[in-house]
Amino acid sequence: MSVERIENSSVFERVSVLYGGSYSESWNSNYRLDIRYEGQKMMPLKFHDGVWTPVCAMPETAFAKRFFSAAADARVAVTRYLAGGMTAENLSELSPARSRGAVFASEAMRILMDEAGQPLEMVWLAAEPSFVCELTEEERAELNTLQPRTAAVYDLLCDLIRSLPAIRHDLRLKEYRSPFGAVRTGEALSLSVRGGGAAIRSAVLELYGDALWSELPMQKTETGWSITMDAPEASAALWYRFRLQAGEKTWWLCAGPDGIHGRVCEDACDGFRLTVYDRDFETPDWFPGGVMYQIFPDRFAFSDDGGAEHGIEYHVGLGQTPELHRSLEEEPRWQPRDFEKEYSPDDFYGGRLSAICEKLPYLKGLGVTCIYLNPIVEARSNHRYDTSDYRHVDPILGSNADFENLCREARRCGIRILCDGVFSHTGADSVYFNRDGHYPEAGACQPEPSPWDSWYDFRHFPDDYRSWWGFRDLPEVNEEDPSWQAYIVRGSSSIVRQWLRHGASGWRLDVADELPDDVLHLIRSSAKEEKPDALILGEVWEDAVLKESYGSRRRYALGDSLDSVMNYPFRGAVLGFLHGHCSAFDLAAFLSSQQLHYPQPLYRSLMNLLGTHDTERLQNVLASDAVWKDKPREEQLALEASLTAEDWNRAMALTKLAAAIQFSVPGVPSIYYGDEQGMRGTNDPFNRRPYREGNPELCEYIRQLGQNRQKYAALREGDARFVAAGADVLMILRFTDNEHVLTVVNRAPEQRPFAIELDGCRARGRIDACSAVTMEL
Repeated sequence: MSVERIENSSVFERVSVLYGGSYSESWNSNYRLDIRYEGQKMMPLKFHDGVWTPVCAMPETAFAKRFFSAAADARVAVTRYLAGGMTAENLSELSPARSRGAVFASEAMRILMDEAGQPLEMVWLAAEPSFVCELTEEERAELNTLQPRTAAVYDLLCDLIRSLPAIRHDLRLKEYRSPFGAVRTGEALSLSVRGGGAAIRSAVLELYGDALWSELPMQKTETGWSITMDAPEASAALWYRFRLQAGEKTWWLCAGPDGIHGRVCEDACDGFRLTVYDRDFETPDWFPGGVMYQIFPDRFAFSDDGGAEHGIEYHVGLGQTPELHRSLEEEPRWQPRDFEKEYSPDDFYGGRLSAICEKLPYLKGLGVTCIYLNPIVEARSNHRYDTSDYRHVDPILGSNADFENLCREARRCGIRILCDGVFSHTGADSVYFNRDGHYPEAGACQPEPSPWDSWYDFRHFPDDYRSWWGFRDLPEVNEEDPSWQAYIVRGSSSIVRQWLRHGASGWRLDVADELPDDVLHLIRSSAKEEKPDALILGEVWEDAVLKESYGSRRRYALGDSLDSVMNYPFRGAVLGFLHGHCSAFDLAAFLSSQQLHYPQPLYRSLMNLLGTHDTERLQNVLASDAVWKDKPREEQLALEASLTAEDWNRAMALTKLAAAIQFSVPGVPSIYYGDEQGMRGTNDPFNRRPYREGNPELCEYIRQLGQNRQKYAALREGDARFVAAGADVLMILRFTDNEHVLTVVNRAPEQRPFAIELDGCRARGRIDACSAVTMEL
């Protein structure tokens, strides 16, 4: 790949512009307008020193130079637009800033209609964002001489604007909305629209949400209409649109399909999003910009100290049926045993907390700053989401003292430990519920009085009770119960506080969207009282700001409950791009959307994941476009076995692209243990195979990405812009006042050109097929 700093963003070195002559119109049998050109000439231009220079002699007027330069940029933009399979809204993103305006839009529209055969209604969407009816009579006359058809298109665009208000709003630009992105409660906010001219007599901002409706008059400005206001004092997910009065007609400027640009509508359609979050919301300084490593404790690090065997004996002594694998090479058990009706995940490989200490130098070398441990407390299963006793490390893993030592040793390596809090339910086989009578003291499922009785809801005692998603092994708790809150959250020795005292730096909350908002607030408050820089991160699979559950919109992303969330939408967007289901423009729009709509403290702390214990391994999902989770386990294994060396090689190449994106966007990239080694696996339990080294080349690639984040402040804490250089090429620019770092990702099987001119940073080059590169500019 080659790259050079330049003064514009063209990726073509030579183009030709059609000019002069005349044209005629006729209607064809399909009722489409045919254009016939006569006497036209071709002006070749070359790109040099940041400008288009005609190769042949041309008229020397200032407007002629402007025309040929804008026409050349229009030719380049339309060529890239047509080649990339983009939507109409993408064309304006391909136009360099110097050429946006009447000539560029008119010439681009001419090419699209006359040469590409695209209909007027589609072309209008492409040209309108760049068009302004701005030419003087003299310029219009000269345009008619240089390219009469373009002059006619210019007139057409002006007529369209007169009948349909050409008024604009763009969430990303400060001249339309300031400050950028989500705002704090009570913060000054400016919203503007531009264009419309004298046709617009009045403009009103309609601001609305689940419990808000407000109409605010806007003020006329030299460029359009504007309003400056204080954001509401209550945090909320809001929307807004602009109601415009043009003569006797009422129009609305609403959000376009990408949610970023505006579109003029005859009806009140969906508005632009506006997130208002708590003015005091801050997240721990140590987390943003770091690198997370997720460990499934039973499957990562092992020792031969005999501790796992003793732990197995403890569970057998309770009356449970655990099994210890004889070899790390054995496959996880996934079928029921002879005495079982259903598969029980109580096969163990003997992972130990003490053995994780031995791998800390390896993790530090990857740039890891935080380890997220799946549950470690006593439980019947290997995943330990069926808690038996919150107070103790499961003896198969070690002891509370082993955990404390791990936290100390990790801190010496600059690494924090995050615990997994499973608080919406317990295990049925637990000291709290004790359905099977394995624990000596009475639990809620037994007839004797128990301190845990009020935690659970029985429809018919003791066999019909409320459980998590109907899984009888996971009885749900009543989180509003005072005794539950005292034990788990509020008490001076609560579980939330206890593990922070043992050395944890925070909590990942399992199924956070199934915990009430007030309980999430209590957990966060209790953790911060115990350890002010404790992190509270929630498991959320959807857009965290818009999430609805239990009949209302959730508030946990607005500043008083969660510091961050697991960014599963990021995984879906990146995989969709790499599989070809969406374009680089779509991915850039998604990344911009999260940047615009998530509170900044939360956004910079997002857990940007590509795989977890709840998803297929990254290698598998990139090796096949199949929907793995919809298949029975035996079919998943058969599909995995059918994949060819070519499939796996392509998956490896795409893994590097996914990781390059993951390590370049704001937030915290999260590595699921073994993904850096190219581990394979379908869904549970095959995505939880024992850790093994397998691909030193990929591991070194990931290590270098981690080192880049340590090397460049821009990648840790810089601002970000997301731009597509065509359907296949994504560019991520990270920058501070003193540093600019550009990541370019090309998913295509061929080399692709790229160019960027953004926020004072200019670069262009060609990037190899199916590759990614990060460079300082």
